[in-house]
Amino acid sequence: MRAAIVMVVGSLLFSAGQTAPARAAEVPDKSEVVMVLDFSASILRDKANRDRFATALESMAARVDETTADLVAGDTTVSLIQFAARAADYKGCAELKLLGDSAAVGKFADCLRALAGEYRKGLAPALTKRIGVDTNYVQALEKAAKHLPADAVRPVMILFTDGKHDVAGVPASRVPTTLDRLFGSRSPIAILPVGMGLAEKDRAALEAGLNRMRIIKDMPACDSGATFDWPQTVFQTADEAGNAVAVALQDATCTFTVVLPPTPAPTPPPSIAAVTGIKVIGRDGKIEVTWAARPAGTPPIIDYRVRCRAGEGDWIESTEGVSLDRTAVVEGLTNGTEYQCEVAAVGPRSEGPWTAAGGPVAPTGRPAAPGKPSVSALNQAVRVSLAGNDPGDILAFRVECSSDGGATWPNSIDVAAGTDPSGEVKGLTNGTDYVCRAVAENAIGTSDPSPNSDSVKPCGTALDCTPILVPILVALGIALVGGLAMVIVILIRSRRRGYVLAVVDVIHTANLGYGSKVGLSFVHATGSRVVTDVVAEKGATADLKIRNLGNGRF
Repeated sequence: MRAAIVMVVGSLLFSAGQTAPARAAEVPDKSEVVMVLDFSASILRDKANRDRFATALESMAARVDETTADLVAGDTTVSLIQFAARAADYKGCAELKLLGDSAAVGKFADCLRALAGEYRKGLAPALTKRIGVDTNYVQALEKAAKHLPADAVRPVMILFTDGKHDVAGVPASRVPTTLDRLFGSRSPIAILPVGMGLAEKDRAALEAGLNRMRIIKDMPACDSGATFDWPQTVFQTADEAGNAVAVALQDATCTFTVVLPPTPAPTPPPSIAAVTGIKVIGRDGKIEVTWAARPAGTPPIIDYRVRCRAGEGDWIESTEGVSLDRTAVVEGLTNGTEYQCEVAAVGPRSEGPWTAAGGPVAPTGRPAAPGKPSVSALNQAVRVSLAGNDPGDILAFRVECSSDGGATWPNSIDVAAGTDPSGEVKGLTNGTDYVCRAVAENAIGTSDPSPNSDSVKPCGTALDCTPILVPILVALGIALVGGLAMVIVILIRSRRRGYVLAVVDVIHTANLGYGSKVGLSFVHATGSRVVTDVVAEKGATADLKIRNLGNGRF
């Protein structure tokens, strides 16, 4: 018979020295073991976890040394692979054939120790250049499949992961399709996920994802009459995960055996103090939560959980991931709805009590755009009024004026919010047309601009500021001049030029009076040419019309 095993090892903490009871098959199957180790940034940036994982690899190497005889007799071929965004065979550690070769067994142990050393180094530049920093399970599966013979009788994949497939350009949906393409048509086949849920909040999502990857098809158990099964995929502690590794190896190869030491009585985890000093601030569609520093003590805090809900609705948690920052943002909330928020500290093995913030808070969005401003001209300035805008949560207004129809807005001022907000935009050019607009500001952000104001032209004099006065004043001037002319004419015409007395034939006289035009009429007997009298007559019927030319001339 021929067995094949693929191990994809992610950011899990396990101890190969604490595993299942010893067991050996009478006739060992030929096995292909491929260990694929995750060296992505999500693991290597977590020093505490990568050191514990390195310790687990070193424990496995020690057990390999202890079971050299079993491995030499077991006819196993081992390959070790590193992967992050890309996957590659670990230098000198691929296709190690252990059958009858104790030196190859020693090499296997040395490879495990070398990989442990690389985990302790963290994000070394040479490593990240070689395989990247993101997690790509598609690459890992493709590389592992090359070391898995197509005719293997007992193909088994032992998959270790934290579920953080995060490489750009390769959606997580490709992982199950890749599994199906590479191994879905094989029978028998066993894919055995082993996950390590370090935080309770991550455990459910991790378990659901790994359960979807668990496949057991026609795989015979090592013991006759037994059933090959894998009921659990997520393990809480390093000891439990390490034991799962050993059980998977043992069930897959029927040769590799380990000794399970007595399990010590569990020590109750120390209690974690409640978080204090919680403050909440409503933002646009979200709430920002901060809290005070926790006093030093044990156990150490490795994370904080933050959640909010409206009334008795479902809790909505922040999505920052594992972080010791004392601030978090809960997103996806409804503006104007009040939410109650709470925070809990998380230790390595337990979680502290939830502590509620002092009171509810409602997210709020940016303010609405202000209404159309009112404008009036001043000397090299414009007065802008924003009366009628609901102050609400507005902290201030920003007023801007433009001399090019709104292409640019170089002149601006800040106006305090209030019942009648207004201000003067100065430094403008008299005689130039301007339009002005306003934006409102609150603690969340800035509104869209208001509609543009009517056009306004700064001015320095009453005539500049009131153009309609010019034609009025011109008309008044013309009327005044005309009136004066008429008065002068009247005065001239009405002035006295001398008293005129007409004497006819020495005897008859007529008092003609004043004026430039006078006349005489004669009264005489009918039919007689003898003058009997003379009278003044200025009308058109005068017998004699006289025009006074002045200076005694007629």
